Amino acid sequence: MGLALWTVGQMARFWSGHPQVFISGAEADSRCLPLRDDPANWMRVTASACEELLQRGYDMAFVILDDHAPIAECNGEFLTNSMPRMMLEKDATLCLAVGPGPVLKRKGFFEECENYRFEKLSVDEPWKLALHPALWNLKKLHEILFHLMEKLPVPQQNPWAFERIGSSAAESGLSRDLLASCWRVDGWQSATKEAKKLHDLRDLYTRTILRAATMALRPIGLSAEKFKNRIAGLWHPRLGAYPCFWSGIMKKGALNGDYLFYASIKNRPELVGGIETLFPAQRA
Repeated sequence: MGLALWTVGQMARFWSGHPQVFISGAEADSRCLPLRDDPANWMRVTASACEELLQRGYDMAFVILDDHAPIAECNGEFLTNSMPRMMLEKDATLCLAVGPGPVLKRKGFFEECENYRFEKLSVDEPWKLALHPALWNLKKLHEILFHLMEKLPVPQQNPWAFERIGSSAAESGLSRDLLASCWRVDGWQSATKEAKKLHDLRDLYTRTILRAATMALRPIGLSAEKFKNRIAGLWHPRLGAYPCFWSGIMKKGALNGDYLFYASIKNRPELVGGIETLFPAQRA
């Protein structure tokens, strides 16, 4: 619960005027939705959250995991106005709030809507149901979750299976219609000026030098793998209307060392303020 509240605080910092926040899978805050299921069952808890929000009259919601806090200024107008209108116009299942940019390649094709470009992902594209911050059609999300829960045993009703199995019509048995309208924002176009600084020329230079250093370690018999892992954080920031750290703040139940390294090398203490007190002496 502490991580969720910390992420909500980061949203308040970087997303001015964000929509009302609801928290699922917990009970310790007034913003928590009724907890009717085992919080360890991510699919069941998320399906119940969809049901509750639909009953309250919502038809869309941003789904944001508790370790995907924003890492730079969000494009609030785009998130709260342009994205929902695009979702309605395209009858979209979801639209990811990060997309193609300096370190994320284009996978589909762009269509114009609301004076912005949106990338439509192929129905056969793996990981199109990625759980990076995204705006979801709640009825369609609930349908996907309900179908997967009927198909998968309880131990597999987790975010990873949702992303991997759910994205495949062949493996999941989901209707191709549900998977045929999955979108991403144009990461560079939808990002704010502040967010675009995540990938400035200095950052490109640093990544290039460190990549060269990684390669140079191999011929002299040194292990490059550990060094490569330590600098991985420079490739993880994702651009979009909601810029975030690709691998999340947590990794295998502990603070993500890549994220901490990134905050350190970029001299951005606001990205870690308070988080290490929640998970003392933990780093993965």
